[in-house]
Amino acid sequence: MNFYFSNWHWVELVAALFFIAGALYLWHKERASAALLLLVAGVLFTSHWVAGLDEFLCLWDEQYHALVAKNMLKNPLKPMLYEQPVLGYDYSDWTANQVWLHKPPLFLWLMALSLKLFGTEAWAVRLPSVLMHGLGVLMVYRLGAITINRNTGFYGAVFYGLSYHLLELAAGKFPTDHNDSAFLFFVLGSLWSWAEYEEHGRKWYWAAAVGIFAGCAVLVKWLVGLLVYAVWTLAQALPAGTKALKNVDFRRILTTFLISFLIFIPWQLYVWWAFPLEARHETNLNTAHFFNAIEGHGGDIWFHLRAIRNIYGGGEAVPYLLAAGGFLMLWKGSKIIYKVGLLAAVFITYAFYTAAATKMTSFCVIVAPIGFLWLGLLTEQTLSLLEKILKNKTLLALLSAFVVFAIGLFCLDLGKIQRYHTAQYPHDNMNRAADLAQMQLIEQLKMELKAVDWVVFDADVRLKGHIAVMFYTDFIAYDFVPTHEQVKQVRTAGYRVAVVNQGKLPEFLVLDNDVKVVELKIESIL
Repeated sequence: MNFYFSNWHWVELVAALFFIAGALYLWHKERASAALLLLVAGVLFTSHWVAGLDEFLCLWDEQYHALVAKNMLKNPLKPMLYEQPVLGYDYSDWTANQVWLHKPPLFLWLMALSLKLFGTEAWAVRLPSVLMHGLGVLMVYRLGAITINRNTGFYGAVFYGLSYHLLELAAGKFPTDHNDSAFLFFVLGSLWSWAEYEEHGRKWYWAAAVGIFAGCAVLVKWLVGLLVYAVWTLAQALPAGTKALKNVDFRRILTTFLISFLIFIPWQLYVWWAFPLEARHETNLNTAHFFNAIEGHGGDIWFHLRAIRNIYGGGEAVPYLLAAGGFLMLWKGSKIIYKVGLLAAVFITYAFYTAAATKMTSFCVIVAPIGFLWLGLLTEQTLSLLEKILKNKTLLALLSAFVVFAIGLFCLDLGKIQRYHTAQYPHDNMNRAADLAQMQLIEQLKMELKAVDWVVFDADVRLKGHIAVMFYTDFIAYDFVPTHEQVKQVRTAGYRVAVVNQGKLPEFLVLDNDVKVVELKIESIL
């Protein structure tokens, strides 16, 4: 077995980096349109490459999101984990219930569309996140070009596109994977549209874009998706001093908010009408996130400041570089309204999630584009000093491209990608062998059972692997050995019983000729 990247994976990676290197060279040769086109292509290749390294669904969240999206193909207005729960279930357990309202549906609808077009494959689950990550590069560029300058926008877009953490979210590796990727995309879209609105004479269509993106953000995750409205208000108010209230265009802000409201409120009203029990539980749970550390996801007041190294890179200097970039923006930013707006976005996000009791690394990722722009500004200022020394434009273009490319590779962190997506470190790669073994079991079940009217018990050789079984097959699957009563329930519901023999079957199952015992045939992964 090849312990590292396959030959094809190396080809795709080299092609991606070639596009990005070419984009940097063209940018410094002042061919902006071609550079942006190559950059987007390079980032799409890179994101697709990372997303294609795992041919299985990842723990924890990705496999649940994938299964719910698959079931949405039959009923997009009824998110379901177990489409046919033949056994009893706890409606409040998002890992084992039927109606699944643990996350709003927009990103699941996007995944369902991809599954409809391309089939039930892991890469199809990830495709919407890959595309959103690539398109986000253009938004970051425009946000930086408007609020600071064009070079900063381009460099920030490069760092954003090659960000290891953001790429792993799009690849389904980190919690909460595609939900956070989509949330980041729509929040970024709202901030970009706000900047375009202010830059182009406050045209109504840019305000409408703000409303659409913000409404979609809420329909992906939570009310924090309305961040842009706080940014918009503060950016207009604070520079005006004592005339703050008079300077805020409340009428346009409220009109725009109405667009957002009309996008996300119908779903809220619908689920309260259609699934009141589940809707009440999820609403209470969302509120509890602020006051209690849900599912053990807690931390101290410094949690999100420490998480900066995870989001932007592991170097000890990274937080200080970000701070330096923020201060530089106050000096070099194009207009006071943008300086206030970007700082407000970062401050509000970190203050809110620091105050909240539940803490996860990716909560503050929605303002990562601003952080990458600050790193881009630091780079731009460094290269401007280099420009005063070197007079040869071709040499300057090559050297500048090399510097930005080197920083981009640091952001990409190929070492971590190889560690977590190959068998190079079998004892430190998120138990990749178990994921591959689960896929072997799934293929075995397809071969041995064939028909769809099976309920398969003890169907996981890695944690919660039965969820992946239901994604890749039409079987109903559970992660435990059934009791005699549960076998009876399954048969009464009109299904046949299969159980995977992992050496712990009770005698009544072994002796029951109507129970299909599946003997494990897992080949060595190493």
